[in-house]
Amino acid sequence: MIKLLEDMPSQFPITERPYREMAETMGISEEELIDALKDLKTSGIVRRVAAVLSHRNTGYVYNAMVVWKVDEDDRERAGAVMGSFHEVSHCYERDTGSYWDYTLYTMVHGKTHEECMKSIEDIAQRTGLWEYRIFFSKREFKKTSFSMNHV
Repeated sequence: MIKLLEDMPSQFPITERPYREMAETMGISEEELIDALKDLKTSGIVRRVAAVLSHRNTGYVYNAMVVWKVDEDDRERAGAVMGSFHEVSHCYERDTGSYWDYTLYTMVHGKTHEECMKSIEDIAQRTGLWEYRIFFSKREFKKTSFSMNHV
């Protein structure tokens, strides 16, 4: 199974049958590849196989990391609300490290600065959380998807 993951291309072919094309290059049938991926998903090794939108190429050029101060007993609810916004691509919890009071992090995307700010305000309104800090992206140095080739 690990060999199968190592042989998976980092970029899906843009074709009508991408699994068939990938399977052919791997020397297996399309059905074998799909079955193997289903088994990996069922076992929990693979969470999902999905297309990743290159948001900058679609006009979403404003990106803000927003850090939120959230009490421990409210993180589950707040994270679920934040994650429900389509403008949010990432929502996760981190330890405070005893020097930083912000525990929930979101990446908010928009086509304009104002769009991002409106989304952040909407998130604050829906969660009732008003202690947050916003860090807009200035420049992207690297952005890749995780690959078995990196391990």
